[in-house]
Amino acid sequence: MKTTAATVRNTAFRPPAGEIPAIAPAATIYNSQAGSIIFACGIVFKVSSLPGLVAQNLAEATLWLYMFMSAVDLLCLVAIYAFSRSGADAFLSQTRSLFYRVLCGLMSLYLVLKGFVYFVYTVIFLTVDLFAGIDLYIVVIVLAVPVVYIGAKGFRAVARSSELLAPVLFFLILLNLVFLKTDLDFGRNLPLTALPPSDFFKEGLRYSLWLGDMFPLLFVRLKNKRLPHFALGAGVSYALVLTVAMLAVAMYGRALPHVYNMLIRIAGFNQLSLEIGRLEWAALFVVVVMAVEGMSLAVAGAGESCRRAVGSPVPAFLLFATATVVGTIAIPTLHEVVDFSLTPPFGYACFGIALAFAAAFAACALYARHRRKTAPDTPSGGERHE
Repeated sequence: MKTTAATVRNTAFRPPAGEIPAIAPAATIYNSQAGSIIFACGIVFKVSSLPGLVAQNLAEATLWLYMFMSAVDLLCLVAIYAFSRSGADAFLSQTRSLFYRVLCGLMSLYLVLKGFVYFVYTVIFLTVDLFAGIDLYIVVIVLAVPVVYIGAKGFRAVARSSELLAPVLFFLILLNLVFLKTDLDFGRNLPLTALPPSDFFKEGLRYSLWLGDMFPLLFVRLKNKRLPHFALGAGVSYALVLTVAMLAVAMYGRALPHVYNMLIRIAGFNQLSLEIGRLEWAALFVVVVMAVEGMSLAVAGAGESCRRAVGSPVPAFLLFATATVVGTIAIPTLHEVVDFSLTPPFGYACFGIALAFAAAFAACALYARHRRKTAPDTPSGGERHE
């Protein structure tokens, strides 16, 4: 049999006989759905209780930390988009790259950890700040079931639910912001040099857990619609995050550490409350729905990255379910988990890990693009539909 160049190209990147076959193709979603995911999953853990926690150490410098961290998170998002569009996931999965498998294994563990801490935070919000007196196990089970179910169903389930809910969530947040009625002193955001740079970064980087919430989008394929929905979703999301951070400092100043949930507080100061009643219920809906969506995205991402590492998503699902249900009930004081996640060593590690993942996946995208030039018949990336 004559060996041609095309034959060599078609077989050069197939796994040898006896090895685990390449994984199933990544889920394909529209970029409009990706934009909805960025909005529905990328806000709540940044603007609910975090402004008050940040203000404990940074006071009026809270907004400036938000601006810095948002810029870093946008860099991560650029790397995520570049990797997803490059087709590197399909290429590296088919070649069974050891480096890529190890990288995905670490990503899976990172997303499980992130999802667990977010789960604990949400349980604290529901049991302490909202429904005081309710049994812990009831909240844990009721919350864990939809999170694990949607996450196990995969990115398409997260995408479809986010696409349906994002307009409603955006309208409710915008309604509260437009009709906000309270005393505001925006001058509290002005002292840029309130903290020396060394203290600013020393204290600020401890809040790095919320960086990289969109890492699960590494493992999807994007179909384009005509509008740049991915960029629009990111722009709206980060604009609202910075707006809420600015309002938080302007409303409360040094009293901000005593505010348990900024979205609930904004809903409480509303001109429409005289006509239609208090709107905390609307903010509560936003917080709970966004929290479930965000944790489901982390579960889906942990499963897909685990699939690429070991061939199955089940270990990630089992680890997350065990940690959230058994671990949350077994831990004597849940606040210790949140306190630990805000310690400098943990925060610094999260900052470095987020940047390392972004750099590693960007390098994978460049590597795959370079290798495909010499083997053009290998799998390609996202599809384009005009």
